[in-house]
Amino acid sequence: MNMETSEIDQQVLNEMKSECDINVNETLKIIGGKWKLNLLWTIHDKSKRFNELRRELTGISQKMLTQQLRELEEAGLI
Repeated sequence: MNMETSEIDQQVLNEMKSECDINVNETLKIIGGKWKLNLLWTIHDKSKRFNELRRELTGISQKMLTQQLRELEEAGLI
């Protein structure tokens, strides 16, 4: 009986690890890239206008900022 319990416990742990790996990978797909974490940090305490974001995120183009904002909005993060 103890062996069966151990096998079941191991199977549950393997399933949980697999699910965790999937969640981490999905999260990285959403927030990955050069600008998204910086962008999220910039707006974490209050909302900002587009040009405020462009000034604070030195080096980001208007096109890239627009794209990153749209992707974060589609993901439901902003």
